[in-house]
Amino acid sequence: MRVAVYGTGHVGLITCVTMAEIGHEVCGTDADEEKVALLKDGKSPFYEPGLEDLLHKGLDNGRLEFTNDPEEVVADREVLFICVGTPPKASGKANLVAVEEVARDIARHATGPSVVAEKSTVPAGTSARVKRTLARERPDLAEHLNVVSNPEFLREGKAIEDSLTPERILVGADSEEGFAIMRRLYEPITNNGALLIETDIATAELAKHACNAFLAMKISFANALARISERAGADVVKIADVMGSDSRIGRAFLNAGLGYGGYCFPKDLQAFDRLAHQLGYDFALLREVARINEEAVQACHDKIEHALWNLEGKRIALLGLAFKPETDDVRLSPSLSLARKLLADGAHVVGYDPQALPNAKGEVPELEIANDPYEAAEGAHCLVIATDWKEFVELDMARIKSALAYPVIVDGRNIYDPKEMAALGFNYFPTGRNPVH
Repeated sequence: MRVAVYGTGHVGLITCVTMAEIGHEVCGTDADEEKVALLKDGKSPFYEPGLEDLLHKGLDNGRLEFTNDPEEVVADREVLFICVGTPPKASGKANLVAVEEVARDIARHATGPSVVAEKSTVPAGTSARVKRTLARERPDLAEHLNVVSNPEFLREGKAIEDSLTPERILVGADSEEGFAIMRRLYEPITNNGALLIETDIATAELAKHACNAFLAMKISFANALARISERAGADVVKIADVMGSDSRIGRAFLNAGLGYGGYCFPKDLQAFDRLAHQLGYDFALLREVARINEEAVQACHDKIEHALWNLEGKRIALLGLAFKPETDDVRLSPSLSLARKLLADGAHVVGYDPQALPNAKGEVPELEIANDPYEAAEGAHCLVIATDWKEFVELDMARIKSALAYPVIVDGRNIYDPKEMAALGFNYFPTGRNPVH
């Protein structure tokens, strides 16, 4: 099938390369001309495991192209994906200006029947707005432009896997034609056993926000539980294991730590809360989830302060600057929120991350950058595990101890065994577990 993708961010570019990988002819475009030029050269503007390999493969076999020509993007495309950003406004509502601009662009240049698929995370009711925009711009063609909702459920760091072997594919449509075209589109994936769920459009739009809000709630529950566990002398990791053994609960997203970050959860939680307010319902639980998430960073800060007494003049090493492992994304990263708090208290903060160093430095210029974990630890009064990259689990801890000025580790992700830390002679402060002195 001939497919167009508007927007080449984390959702759009993954859609481009994976649609090409399963056999479709894909044309990607973006308002950022420099990004399009970069992609034409086979270079990804962000890190995602496996992404550049599929990008090169698609360009080489001719199934994937990128352009800034609006007529070339739309020409004879059976499916037109909207994958542009929906950042929060000051009010917390989703900013849908880019979605409207794409809808207008599609209407201006469309030459025949197509499916317009919302893949950006949008509030319920957006498809109706897209339909109105198409009708205003092209009343002669609007009835042949089927709008569907096809939310993404991608995890940064595992986005290729989630696209090619998803747990489920969700399509919301109001016409059999729309469903039929999307079935054809995803047939190479559903033939391998992926579940295809078909609903009305409003349900599909709302389901995406509901999923993200629920996952954020699980993380905040684990972090609130960590605060209680520390006071009660319990082990939050073992409690989460007990909870996770219940099939009604599940173990995923019950890891206590510095909280969630990134672009999606904070933005979508706010947008969902504002949507509920618009619809006349006070979804106060969502605001409490966000409050507990902010509290998690403060709790880690307070633990560092407790371990060191005074922060002013102390050198603190942060291992992990991205909001999660296997990405270079530092947007709303809890690690950088912690760095800003420590810097404000007069500490000298040095950070290391396997992928996110340039992005982190751009966000927090005062941050000193280290080339590896051992350089970060050199002379530091405290080492903080802020992102649970696998390489941090495998560090030579004897070498780390000899590099540190004080043998103090604050583990914001519970990646180490407290007994092993005790045997190595560290003052170890985990999250939601008893400290080791």
